[in-house]
Amino acid sequence: MSALAIFLQKEGKKVAGSDPKEDQVTELLKQHNICVDKKINKRAIKAADVVVCSSAIRQDNPQFVYAKHLGKKILTRGQLLGEIAEQYENVIAVAGSHGKTTTTAMIYEILKLFGVQPTLHLGGLRVENGKNYHIGENDFFVTEACEYHDNFLNLFPTISVITNVEKEHMDYFKTFENQQKSFEQFKEQSRNVVEFDKDYVAKNIRHNQQGNLSFTLFHKKNKIMRLHLQICENINTQNCIYAYRVARLLKIPDDIIKRGLENFKGVKTRFERTQNKDFENIVFDYAHHPTEIKNAIESAKKIYKGKKIVVVFQPHTFSRTKSLLTEFVSLFAKQENVICFKTYSAREKASDGVSAKELVNILQKQTKAQYADNVSQLLHLLKTYNRNDVLLFVGAGDLPNILHKKHFVS
Repeated sequence: MSALAIFLQKEGKKVAGSDPKEDQVTELLKQHNICVDKKINKRAIKAADVVVCSSAIRQDNPQFVYAKHLGKKILTRGQLLGEIAEQYENVIAVAGSHGKTTTTAMIYEILKLFGVQPTLHLGGLRVENGKNYHIGENDFFVTEACEYHDNFLNLFPTISVITNVEKEHMDYFKTFENQQKSFEQFKEQSRNVVEFDKDYVAKNIRHNQQGNLSFTLFHKKNKIMRLHLQICENINTQNCIYAYRVARLLKIPDDIIKRGLENFKGVKTRFERTQNKDFENIVFDYAHHPTEIKNAIESAKKIYKGKKIVVVFQPHTFSRTKSLLTEFVSLFAKQENVICFKTYSAREKASDGVSAKELVNILQKQTKAQYADNVSQLLHLLKTYNRNDVLLFVGAGDLPNILHKKHFVS
């Protein structure tokens, strides 16, 4: 939403917004002189020609109800994204359950180096400059395509990437079959589709002393290139493969692809490493699906060999925890040190699913698991661990932002 707001402002539109929380994104909007109110602003809604709502907004939201009462034109975030994308000659859209933010940013990095001045719309903040957008020329629009509420069906890409499809967003799709049908329709709307191809393989995977990843990319038995990345997780080998294949469809030479991938510094909270005065090894990862969390834990074990890994998980929505409860329990029951932080409810109520506290109650029957209802409780639990233990924070909620505000990390 924030990137779209900035796009509209750059077009000369007058833009205002509403968000109950303050984070790096709202700070970014303020830098662009876009007013973001924490409470309902009826004056702004009344003055608006168009009201845009994210999929996190429920039908009973007071601002949505007021806009509807006034007869305002209301668009979803996905509909607005589709309208903006129509202005571009080539649309490259990256969809999938996992890896789409990083893959989108990688493709942008390659295109930028190729010199075509692409426009970027991203679901995360780039490490390089802390932004989730770039406004370039009208030839290429590179965007992350979210399947929630079928938002990605507002796009008709020149090239689409589908990184993977796993059971997700069951509060909307209800069944995995419905989710698969949406992805099939997305593919039908795309001129070219890049999906998993077993002929592309990453071999000789290594981590250097800083934990950064290197590997050799092969197509069948043919060596393509050796890559030395500035990012960590092994899953990025597959993200690189998708970015490589998109670039080859656009006839970008291998040497530029290699430089683009090696220049890429990553996206914030995608295995983002930091430290503070009490802990040498702190990692923030956006992982909120069991598969993503498992990958983050495995990466931490490889990068921080022999160190104790403390997993701090903030569930994202009650319904997701409920629909994937078996997978969450199976994953965390195998971990020795797990702390669950109070659920990030987003658009939901506790009655919509399973809470973090309920998850801990189930886990405690199988393993040592602890619950923190607030930051003070969390910091108290963390004091029981040693300086050289690894704190791995996983989840798509607001915990990283809260910890930054508490100066837990700078």
